[in-house]
Amino acid sequence: MVDGENAGRDMKSMQRLASTVAGAFLIIGCGGSTASPATPSPIEDCRGGTETQPGFTNSNPSVTYMSLTLDSKLRDYRIFQPPALDLTRAVPLIVILHGSPIDAAGFEDIIHFDAQATRSGFIAVSPNGCRGYWEYNNGSKVVDQDFIREVIHRVESDFKVDKTRVFVMATSGGSPTAYRLGCDLSNEIAAVASVTGEMRMADDCKPARPVSILTMNGTEDARISYAVTEPIVERWKVIDGCVGDPTVTQSGITTTSVWNRCNGDVVVRLDKVVGGKHTWYGSGFANPVPGEPNANEVIANWFSSLRPRA
Repeated sequence: MVDGENAGRDMKSMQRLASTVAGAFLIIGCGGSTASPATPSPIEDCRGGTETQPGFTNSNPSVTYMSLTLDSKLRDYRIFQPPALDLTRAVPLIVILHGSPIDAAGFEDIIHFDAQATRSGFIAVSPNGCRGYWEYNNGSKVVDQDFIREVIHRVESDFKVDKTRVFVMATSGGSPTAYRLGCDLSNEIAAVASVTGEMRMADDCKPARPVSILTMNGTEDARISYAVTEPIVERWKVIDGCVGDPTVTQSGITTTSVWNRCNGDVVVRLDKVVGGKHTWYGSGFANPVPGEPNANEVIANWFSSLRPRA
């Protein structure tokens, strides 16, 4: 998200974006002699702008920034470990994909999900898109998928993660990538939740196993038209083999439709926020409207309610 940020925070977010730096390595040829050095290949710095600012100090002991080089890019990700988390038992993992242009730390400054992760007992990992953007939005799914898959595997190695409860949540510019992960990494990801986002409908999507989906969009979103929302839900109902009518409930300005007769005991859910705009609902940021849901609570409670995958 949040593409609709106010001017002050937008400037702050833009200042956080990382600049590109060059690196090089030599390629040694095979055979009887050493080949001449090839043209240097640049290593693109795609780390978050926050933690790469001169003089940055991480003052939160529950937050760690980790980096890796993959696909000729220097990437990093933010890990939040709740201070009282019981590391002797397997815990759920939430992968958070920010919108554009912003980084993981800037997104957390808006949504304050760390507090919700603490209440719900989740580890939260937030990969950084390259200079605030996800490459999948420009047509390439490989680079972001390689990176996010590696991040999940590293967190699973470093912590005792419940591998049946690995979830993804995203917003705006991060949502197409999140849905794509549901299509392509379904053996690792159990559910995807998107707020004020869209899915690239022209893409082929054939998950190896069913994936639960929560789509939360507002009817007055000036950036992501609500007209794209119901086709997303219809698409996932077909993908997940859902049948029958939904269970419909109303809370404030939100109409919730849930399809729970789907393959693999997964759930497809639509939260229609009547009058809702392009924001992270409940954050108080970027044109909030009275009665809107608290997206943090809705998503965390929904993830927690899902049956663990077999």
